[in-house]
Amino acid sequence: MKRALISVSDKRNLKKFAAALSNLGIELIVTDGTAREISREGAPVTPVTPVSELTGFAELLGGGIKTLHPAVHAAIATSSITIVVVNLIPLITIESVDIGGVALLKSAMKNVRNVAAVTDPAQYDDVIRELIENGDISYETRLKFAITAADYIVDYESKVGSVLREMRGVFRSRNEME
Repeated sequence: MKRALISVSDKRNLKKFAAALSNLGIELIVTDGTAREISREGAPVTPVTPVSELTGFAELLGGGIKTLHPAVHAAIATSSITIVVVNLIPLITIESVDIGGVALLKSAMKNVRNVAAVTDPAQYDDVIRELIENGDISYETRLKFAITAADYIVDYESKVGSVLREMRGVFRSRNEME
């Protein structure tokens, strides 16, 4: 059975996408927030496996740490998980930096020959279409998605740098006032 790991902050079209994956016989491994969204407004999509079942650990720090676990990354590295669906937590403060999502995408990109890194709900239709037509996601599409994921991470990390520079400016201003 194919498996997809889903951990998204942007929940647009998530339930429809999850249902389509499930209908194709793909097991869904999901974080708690993603599971709640999939189950909202009607019958839940099945089968849904919590990430904690894969890791053996509950989500920590109010869900802030859930996918930073060797079992998750080993499953991606060995292609036990072949679809990684992640979009990062919006960056508001340095405390909101998404570490696990970035790590998941990097693991998926590293195994681009076998794993698709899906970062945008706009990619969902392509994923489902290829799975229906070919039974898999083509290498060309996986490579295209990996490039998109790499650009997405670079943009995100640039924003992290901006937040840190802003913090440094606030720190310097406070010290000058004292």
